[in-house]
Amino acid sequence: MKTFTLPTKAQLIFAAIAWFVISNAFQVMLVYQVSHTFSGIDTCITACLLAIAVFFVYILQRYSANYFNNLFTRIGLLGVLIFKVVFLQKFLISRLVYAPGYEKIVADTMIIRMFTAFLVMSFYSFVLWLVFYIKRTDEQNSLKLSAESSLRDAELMKLRQQIQPHFLFNSLNSINALIGSEPLLARKMIQTLSDFLRGTLKKDENNPVPLEEEIELLKLYLDIEKVRFGHRMTVDFNVEALALEKKVPPMLLQPVVENAIKFGLYNVLEEVKINISASVQHNALNIRVTNPFDEKTAVTRQGEGFGLSLIQRRLQLIYHRTDLLKIQKQDGVFTTIIIIPQA
Repeated sequence: MKTFTLPTKAQLIFAAIAWFVISNAFQVMLVYQVSHTFSGIDTCITACLLAIAVFFVYILQRYSANYFNNLFTRIGLLGVLIFKVVFLQKFLISRLVYAPGYEKIVADTMIIRMFTAFLVMSFYSFVLWLVFYIKRTDEQNSLKLSAESSLRDAELMKLRQQIQPHFLFNSLNSINALIGSEPLLARKMIQTLSDFLRGTLKKDENNPVPLEEEIELLKLYLDIEKVRFGHRMTVDFNVEALALEKKVPPMLLQPVVENAIKFGLYNVLEEVKINISASVQHNALNIRVTNPFDEKTAVTRQGEGFGLSLIQRRLQLIYHRTDLLKIQKQDGVFTTIIIIPQA
């Protein structure tokens, strides 16, 4: 089956010129009853002069756009070009057409020729201005989007840099505490921390990773925290198989789980259970992290929610939405809900 294709710019220009030549030739021939030859010469001269004038407008529009966009300058220039076109038209016709009475025809149609030149020049001048205006607007929008994207990437990088030291300081303090009493355990923690940090360095903020990969990195982090808290911390994963292949921003879960540990395990001696679940709902990945929550101890704790505020800002920058992070506090349970839209 043959497909329809749009004409090229060259074909459109050729069609416009051909239409102008033919229509004017028939107009001259029928109204003034002159020969095909003379009417063709007259029309070709007019078309060529107008084409040169339009090309001159194009050059000015392209290389002197700021000056040429002034309305009075544009009108004045069009007036000068129209006068030149009509003058040269009369001059060339008088030299190339040797027909009795044709000079009188030219003189009698001078107003019509000026009006025709005015319409053609005004139309093409407006079209050229519109084309360059749209092009300039697109370029400005592209530069604006590029600048916004650069700022967004810089802020995302800054947020990542804020998250990592926050966790790293806690881990180094724990290793420092273990070096004297349990050097083997401290060595294991250093190795796990090294693997975890190596995994984070490979992440690119602009490239989402499968949830399965994010969970594997999270388990390295949990191994580090288990060295700190021992049997007091248990973590249960309840993740749908379909959810494992869904994409999430890198290093998304670690600050959330760190916040859950801070809420649930600090100033608590008994065992604390953290639940992490993930499911796909309405073409979006729904992640829930729940942990015990004691409002009395949480109120006096400084810096609470730092990781969650960074996550909320990251999600806003990436997805341009403010409703992707939700927090619920009910019956001593703190729930963090993250919604990740899927393409």
